[in-house]
Amino acid sequence: MKIEEIISQYLSYIKRQHSSGTYRFYKSHLSHFVNWCNLNLISTVSEFDEEAINEYICQMKLSCENVTINKRVGILKRMYKRLNIDFTYLYSIEKLKERSKTFDMLSREELKSINRYVNSLPDEAYNNLMYKGVITLLTDTGCRINELINIEKKNITIESDYGYILLTVTKMKKDRLVPFTAHSIPIIKKLIEDNKKSTYLFYNKLKDRNMTYDDVIFFMRKLKDKLNIDKLHPHMFRHSMATIWLENGADLKSVMLVLGHQNMKTTDRYLHNSIAHIRKTYINKFKIQF
Repeated sequence: MKIEEIISQYLSYIKRQHSSGTYRFYKSHLSHFVNWCNLNLISTVSEFDEEAINEYICQMKLSCENVTINKRVGILKRMYKRLNIDFTYLYSIEKLKERSKTFDMLSREELKSINRYVNSLPDEAYNNLMYKGVITLLTDTGCRINELINIEKKNITIESDYGYILLTVTKMKKDRLVPFTAHSIPIIKKLIEDNKKSTYLFYNKLKDRNMTYDDVIFFMRKLKDKLNIDKLHPHMFRHSMATIWLENGADLKSVMLVLGHQNMKTTDRYLHNSIAHIRKTYINKFKIQF
């Protein structure tokens, strides 16, 4: 069986069963594997043997961190198991030790700068209203970008001074309620009134279709260049808001529920990666009078 055939078959399964974000993730890493196989003249499953997987890992070590290597090997394991391909040696490979990393986050000043700039854009021009809504809800709810794209207008409830959204397309395949503050209400109302063509909240008027992941990435690149931010991607808003909520005194359980984490350890990482939290803890707990 050809390598490209099993990858095509597996990606079709991922596309059917998982979110578009997960599909992009798998496709990107499997494309790297295909390119390596092509460069090394490996085209069939039988040719990708014990020696080949060892060589693949060794070559990745020259340019990749262990966390990336573990992801790629993990994807290969899941693909082979899903397709019932026997490769005992591959299944036996243990994870490489990963270096603990901090999250990519935006400072409070960068968040303020982004919001000031986006709010200064005229609603009537281009897709400014759509992008204002994107930034507003990313900072107000901390939801994932795929969850944001798939918000339906019928699942939004607005009260006098707050509201909440029922997210039905989530990473964990479970519906989740996320609250939003009064700050988001005006922009949400404008988006609903302005969009008569779709059941979804976000609509690209210039392209006459629902907003896509690529639309958001396009705007992030514009913001990055305009505001001279070194790095900017949608998930940074989620990391940043989770950290700020915890620094402001929100309890772990509440933040875990809003973010849709499966366990508290995932949420706890935000607090332990926060410089502000470390500084505050040091000042309050490590100060000793002699």
